[in-house]
Amino acid sequence: MTKTLIIMSHPDVAQSSSQQFLLAAIKGEEQIQIRHLESILAEQENNHFDKRIERACLQEADRIIFQFPFYWYQCPSVMKQWMDEVLTLNLSQKGKKKELGIVVTVGAKKDRYAAGGSVGFGIEELLRPYQALANQLGWNYQTPFVIYQFQYLTETQKQQLLVDYLYYLENGSHYFSEKEQWMLEKLEQYSNTHTGSVREWIVELKQEREELVMMLSEMGNEADGF
Repeated sequence: MTKTLIIMSHPDVAQSSSQQFLLAAIKGEEQIQIRHLESILAEQENNHFDKRIERACLQEADRIIFQFPFYWYQCPSVMKQWMDEVLTLNLSQKGKKKELGIVVTVGAKKDRYAAGGSVGFGIEELLRPYQALANQLGWNYQTPFVIYQFQYLTETQKQQLLVDYLYYLENGSHYFSEKEQWMLEKLEQYSNTHTGSVREWIVELKQEREELVMMLSEMGNEADGF
């Protein structure tokens, strides 16, 4: 089973609606470990990370996720401190490569990062240093998972976000066929661990999927008759 390690940085995670939502989403996921850097650093008397512990966590993980809010086009300062103190070229390994993914929350609208937007650069371009980091360590870089304006999402959009987020943590980049199978395998687990509204939505999704398969099958039969 793939082990995912989330390195999360947020100065006030308890008051962050987006981070609390994401934390709730991974509750009960045994293959996912999370380390909140601000909480860890607060317990260190010398205000430095324990390199031995942090590197051991990295070595045990197959997929590493940096999760943070996008502050002035950068990660929070504590995550930068963690990278400066913990990361080393010795973490690069031969054989099966680790994966590096980015989960970032953005307060601005998505179109500000589009071509012609006020920022002037796309979000993936602004996150390019993490791809360079992955290249340097010999890790496979995954397409970033970007959440725009979480506070304005509808309940339906949040339910979709929950599924997409969990899939990203467990599988990396998006491929529809693989994601569909993964979602079906997760149905039983979700029925025991998530809210009633999410359970109902997933059941509806399964029904829609079955209807789609039936419709495509009928279309195929009609095509065979021509």
